[in-house]
Parts: sequence; C-alpha cells; structure tokens
Amino acid sequence: PTGGRFMQGAPPFAVEVRSEGDYGVRAEREIQAKRADYFAAGPRVVWDVGVLRAEEIRVYRAESPDTPVIYARDETAEAEPAVPRWQFPVNELFA
Repeated sequence: PTGGRFMQGAPPFAVEVRSEGDYGVRAEREIQAKRADYFAAGPRVVWDVGVLRAEEIRVYRAESPDTPVIYARDETAEAEPAVPRWQFPVNELFA
C-alpha cells in the first residue's frame, strides 16, 4: 500500500521453501545454518517446506530448534506460539 511502512525487527514466523538444490547432506547443513540464523534474528517459529520430495512442513520452534514437528498431507500445520490459533491445511499447499 502507498505510504506503508516496513516492520521493524524480525518477524515472529519465517518460512523456508526448498527448491531443487535444497536436498542432500550439504543442503541439509546449509538449511540448518540458515534456520539458526533465523532464530538468532528473532523469529519464534520457522517452517521448512519440502515441496519437491516429501511434501511436508517441518515446524521448528526456537525453544527446540533441532526437534521439528512434521506435518504431512491430510494434516493441519500451525505456527504456535508465533501465530496463535492460526492453522494451515497441508493439502492446500500441495494441491
């Protein structure tokens, strides 16, 4: 919108959508490092969305950054506590 302002600081919720080159051992290390950078900047929740292989959403939280909750098709993902009560049907992403 005209006259809008940018948000100050980091958003509470970040989404990383993988592309073709984001799979494999090296890519996993790079994405893990990127996730650590996100958490260091301030987001409380990071989604890691695999659209090409597993078709899943891995939800990482700042308080347990190495233990994702994994949502697959026919499940409903969330971003608690960053976005309270918001839910997203995984099937809608992979339709």
